[in-house]
Amino acid sequence: MYSHPSNRPRSLKISNFRFSLNALLSGAHRATGLALVLSLIAYLALANLILFVPAVTLENVATCWLTQLLHTGFWIALTYHWLSGLRHLCAEHFLQPETYQLINSKAVSYLLLATWFIGSLSITYRVWF
Repeated sequence: MYSHPSNRPRSLKISNFRFSLNALLSGAHRATGLALVLSLIAYLALANLILFVPAVTLENVATCWLTQLLHTGFWIALTYHWLSGLRHLCAEHFLQPETYQLINSKAVSYLLLATWFIGSLSITYRVWF
C-alpha cells in the first residue's frame, strides 16, 4: 500500500474509521428522517388500499401485523428524530462555549439514547399489547 508522509488515513474502508458518538447520532438522525419518509409512503399506500379497494377495510388493516410493524417503526423513528433534532437545535442556538460543550457532551448523548430506548419500549408495548 502507498505510504503517505502525513498522518492521514490510507485506507478507504469504512470499517477502518472510528466515528465519534456525536457523528453516529447525527447519522442516525438522517437515517430516521429517511425512515419517516418511507413510512409516509407506506401510510399513503395503505390509505389508497383502504379507499379504493372494497375488500380492504380499516378493521382488517388495523389488526394486521404489517400495520402494527409500520406503526412501531414510524413512532420509534419519530421519537429518535424529534429528540435528536431538539438536541441539534439547542446546540445551534446556544453560542456560549460552556453551553455548547454541555449539549454536545457524552452525558447528554447517552441521556438522549436512554430516553429514546425507554420511549421505544413504551411504544412497542402500546402498539403490540
